[in-house]
Amino acid sequence: MSHRPKLSDVLYADMLERLRRGDAFSDGKLPSENELSHEFGVSRPTVREALRRLRDDGLIHSRQGAGSFVAAVQPQQPPPPPRPPASRTEGIRTISDVRRVYQFRIALEGEVAYAAALHRSEADITAIQKELDAIHLAIKTGRIGVQQDSDFHAAIARATQNPYFEAALATVRPQVDFVIDLARSFSVLQSAEHLAMVQREHAAVFEAIRDGDGVRAREAMQAHIRNAQERVFDGIHF
Repeated sequence: MSHRPKLSDVLYADMLERLRRGDAFSDGKLPSENELSHEFGVSRPTVREALRRLRDDGLIHSRQGAGSFVAAVQPQQPPPPPRPPASRTEGIRTISDVRRVYQFRIALEGEVAYAAALHRSEADITAIQKELDAIHLAIKTGRIGVQQDSDFHAAIARATQNPYFEAALATVRPQVDFVIDLARSFSVLQSAEHLAMVQREHAAVFEAIRDGDGVRAREAMQAHIRNAQERVFDGIHF
């Protein structure tokens, strides 16, 4: 069974790298959970999970009422954090990297949606609708729908009739799939209404492209990706 991505995995890897460099937490005491939550922009349960794993690996220890401290002696070969397949996380090593992927997507895919609305053919509209229906079917049958979601965005890129847009999106598709998986992993923990809201965002993008409204398509796509980012970073419990 493949490992499902968790934000706590990325936070764990980020903190592990800081411990290995030896240039962080110079006084031996880690910041509080609240401080770490604020610094990395994640929920306290996510921080607790990352700290628990660091304790289990013998890298830190905690004292009741005093906080967490770097262990005096660290294992020579601390076990690596469980991660999704390397090809999907290449270049994603920290929380900031996840944010950068979203920043890139907002900039690129907003323009992709704009161009698709202006240049799409009837065949493109049919293809995008097909991928939208595939996402709906995946949700209905209890699947997470990462592949279908990714294919939906790829179909929009093809509708631009601009191979450079397609190539740009294809180049970072593994990383984009990773953050899509993060967002959709969190979505399945929510109510049916939450899942329906995500699908309505997709539908808004499709309808704007179908109607040939570039400005509306750009705004709908950027809003969708910003909302996906919020679903990852806003108080998700692991």
